[in-house]
Amino acid sequence: MLFLGLIVICLYLNEFTLAFTPKTVWGPSAVFTDSKIYITGGLQPKNPNNFDGLTFSNEFYYLDVKQPIVIKVGEPLPWKELSSQGLPDHAWSAFSNCGLDDSLILYIGENNTFIANFVYIYGISSKQWNSIATTNPPLSNFHSQTQTVCDVKTRKMYRFGGMLPSSPENKYNYNLDILDASTLVWEIVNAPEQRFDHTGTLLRNGNIVYIGGTIHDNGVNSLADMLKLPLYNTYDNKWTSMTTTGYSPARRACHSAVLTQDGRIIVYGGCDADIAAVNDDLVILDTSQTVYTWSKANVISATDPPLPRCYHTATLVGDHMIVLFGRDNTQLSNETFILDTSDKSNYKWVSEFDPNPKPSTQNKNEKKTIKSR
Repeated sequence: MLFLGLIVICLYLNEFTLAFTPKTVWGPSAVFTDSKIYITGGLQPKNPNNFDGLTFSNEFYYLDVKQPIVIKVGEPLPWKELSSQGLPDHAWSAFSNCGLDDSLILYIGENNTFIANFVYIYGISSKQWNSIATTNPPLSNFHSQTQTVCDVKTRKMYRFGGMLPSSPENKYNYNLDILDASTLVWEIVNAPEQRFDHTGTLLRNGNIVYIGGTIHDNGVNSLADMLKLPLYNTYDNKWTSMTTTGYSPARRACHSAVLTQDGRIIVYGGCDADIAAVNDDLVILDTSQTVYTWSKANVISATDPPLPRCYHTATLVGDHMIVLFGRDNTQLSNETFILDTSDKSNYKWVSEFDPNPKPSTQNKNEKKTIKSR
C-alpha cells in the first residue's frame, strides 16, 4: 500500500508541479472546456529546418485559462501534462466535449497505422483514455481537425469532407459524417463536393458555415471560393449556399475560425497551395445579417503581431482568441499569440490575458457617480 501511495504521489507531482514544455507541432487538436484548453496530437519533423522525417505525436496537455497569462520571450506558458497512455500517435483529429459529462471525445484524423477503430474517449475525472466501438462508422478516418463541429445540445459531431494523404492513393471524403455522441451511432449524409483543410462553424440558427480549404474535382485540387460558402442546416438537414458581400478575402486552406457572441466568424491565418502564407491573415465574416458580409480586420497591436501561419489552433476565451502552434512554408512556430476581439473596429494583438479583469478607473468613477444620485 505504501508503494502504491508513493506512485500516486509521484503521478500527482508530475502532472501538477513539474514544468512541461510541449514539442513544437502543427496540425494539433484543441478543445476548450471547464476553463482549460486541452491540446493533443500533431506533426513534428525530425529536422525542424527542412521538415524531413515527419513523426506523429500523442502528447496530451492543457493550459488553464482561469489564471492570467502573460507572454514573455523565452518564458514557457504554465502547461500541464496529462497521461496519453492508450492513445495512438495522431494528427488532424477532431476533439470536442460534444455535450458529454466529464468526458472528451477524440476522432482520430491520421496516423501511421491506419487503425480501424478511431474514436477515443477521455475521462476528465478518471484521467484515462479508452477506445470505443461505434455503429455504422465511415470506411476510413480522414483529416478532420478544423472541419468537424459539435452541437452540444444534440451531442452530434458533424464532419464534412477531409483527406487521408498517407494512404497509397490519396482518398477524399465525399460525405458529411455525423456521430451521435450519446448513442455512438454514425449517420452518413451525401455532401455537394470533396473538400479538405477548411473550417466549419456552427451558428445559433443551426447553420454550419464552411469556409475555405481545398476542393478536389476530377483529379484536380484547387483552393475554394471564399465568396460563395456551403451551409449545412442541422435542423432540417439540408445543404444550401451563401453568396457573401463586402471584402474579397484571399483564398486559403489550413486556417482557423472562431465565433464571437455577436455572430462574427474571425478567420485567422491560412496558406495557399504552396503553404505560403496569405497576405490578409485576419478577416471577419459577419453572420448577423441575412446576407453574410466579409471585412478585413483593422488591427492595432500592443505587442509584435504574429508572423503568418497555418495548421495552428485558435480558441476563443471570452473576448480573446488564443492562437497556438502552427507553421508556414519555412518554419514551425511554438509561440503563443492573443487577439483582443472586443472592439469590432480595432482588433488588438496583446501580450496579456486576464480572465477576471479589474474595473478601470473610469468604470469605478461611473459607479460612484451613479450611487451619488
